Amino acid sequence: MRFSDVQHQPRAVSLLRRSLRSGRTHHAYLLDGPLGVGKELAARALAARLLCEGDALPPDADACGACRACRLMAADNHPDFHLVHRGLLAFHPDRAVRQRSGLFLTVDVIRHFLIEPAANAPTLGRRRVFLLRDAERMNEQAQNALLKTLEEPPGSACLILVTSAASRLLATIRSRCQRVPFDLLPGAFVAQRLAEARVPDEQARLLAALSQGSLGAALRWAQGRLLDDLEDVAQLLSGARLIHPEKTGEQMVEIARRLALRLAQASATGDADADEDEPRAEPDSDDGEADAESDGRRAPGRAAERAVPTDQLRDALKLVLMLAAAIFREALLHRVEAAGTLRAFERPPAAVETLSSRLSAARLADALEAVGQCERMLDRNVAARLACERLCVAVLAETPV
Repeated sequence: MRFSDVQHQPRAVSLLRRSLRSGRTHHAYLLDGPLGVGKELAARALAARLLCEGDALPPDADACGACRACRLMAADNHPDFHLVHRGLLAFHPDRAVRQRSGLFLTVDVIRHFLIEPAANAPTLGRRRVFLLRDAERMNEQAQNALLKTLEEPPGSACLILVTSAASRLLATIRSRCQRVPFDLLPGAFVAQRLAEARVPDEQARLLAALSQGSLGAALRWAQGRLLDDLEDVAQLLSGARLIHPEKTGEQMVEIARRLALRLAQASATGDADADEDEPRAEPDSDDGEADAESDGRRAPGRAAERAVPTDQLRDALKLVLMLAAAIFREALLHRVEAAGTLRAFERPPAAVETLSSRLSAARLADALEAVGQCERMLDRNVAARLACERLCVAVLAETPV
């Protein structure tokens, strides 16, 4: 857990070292940037340095790695270091709270695992450090509850908020933290690290392009075999028709369900993305839809959707939509014959040519916008299957070129 382990983030590391060097560390930091670029690694390095007992070190040096505090941090067992995330919902002492959805960081989790222990004296050293993962997942009630702690922080507590969407946080939350911005990683570096993880070269380059500089995401996708679904998504899009939006929507959700199961299995066996991964809360009972249709019949595909927690299904569906957007973009470039344009695919799926011949450039551009709208629907808690049906109705009608 050293700042020197954080790759290609000189600005962020410099800001953190400068804060330590000043001798006046802030009571709250906001580490903001894309997924999987080293934010949590930097947060842990900061936490290790704040808890380190090596008093002879320069203020801005890495943690010594040898003292009692550093050994406990390395073992993930330091009593004054608290990692707060959505998965803690499953460990809340109140059974009623444990049975709730784990889609958001709720006020119950924030109060029990952060606000209350922050008021206690440190167990070993001089400070307590709280690392809040996915801070943007806090609902408004949780953010308002945390605000008082940020306004009147206990003297021994340091809060490190990690987020990939700082705009979702209240302005009052952001203004009370020292912001540390993180940048995207170079694509060549991401591809190199994937190759070192024994990902085939062509897949490594494609995953690096899709991740747009997020190493953590690319590693996780490689472990979950995201590209196994590429051909299925391409064929589904090229063969879809407006007369069957429900069926196409169900098939998209089923692809996402399979992907979510693979990603969960990869996480359970040792996820390579230590930056953004987290334990999950207990599965939800459904994905926000009624258990039956209005005519009393069982909704198709419901049993399959229940096999995966709602948040994992939606995260996987966003990855399926990412593949769909890449396919539509490639088809658009093929359609307009954009020579020299940087492309993600070295060997595009065969369905790309089908789409480029069947849909006009305007319709392909509309398809890209519709994918973005589908993602926003998922963020607004719209049921996964309905969001996919809306996508099919929006862009997959039979229209003359």
